Amino acid sequence: MTEETTTPETVVELDTDIVKETLIDSTLNNAEYDIKTPYVTRTVNVPQQMRIPLYVNGKLKSTEELAALGLSIRKYTRLEVDTAYYADLYARDAAGDGALALRVRQYKAQLDQLCLPYDSGQDVVMEAIQAAPLTDAEKAALALTMKTVYDAITTNLEFYGSTQPHMDTYKQLAKLIRFLPELPETPEQETDPATEETETQPGSETQAEQTEGGE
Repeated sequence: MTEETTTPETVVELDTDIVKETLIDSTLNNAEYDIKTPYVTRTVNVPQQMRIPLYVNGKLKSTEELAALGLSIRKYTRLEVDTAYYADLYARDAAGDGALALRVRQYKAQLDQLCLPYDSGQDVVMEAIQAAPLTDAEKAALALTMKTVYDAITTNLEFYGSTQPHMDTYKQLAKLIRFLPELPETPEQETDPATEETETQPGSETQAEQTEGGE
């Protein structure tokens, strides 16, 4: 038998065959790295939360500096602040037992009785009571009542977080009265038709009335 001989296939090498790959670094004048280079060094801006001081030497940064941080200044009037503060205070009171608003209304009525301004201090109130056209017993009773109501207001303010309730009562009383929430309107009671007097219609006289008329 004749042995078969095999001729190995000839690999044609072309000039255009890709035989090597490298990495080109455009940030370093097209420096060339081996394709297997494991890493490169880069400066990367990594976002992270930072505490940025808003005050320098005890002074708030300028409007421009604040704007660069996405901040702006909003200004509130005294009326806006007071309206929000007392609305919140009375809302918390209403969510509870409503004792603060009740006591403030009582004290307001007593000041009105004495024709005193709402920012009157205790000394002024007591002087007005002594000068009022009341008997000694009535004066003593009114003084005790007003002192009791005043102290109750102080207790209520302390309950709602005041750290100096006596001073706050003295300073805030006029505004506590000014910003009192309006009382809800009491719905008018509907007349029960069953209790209404029936109007006498022509021809509806009773038998007795007709009899009396005939006598």
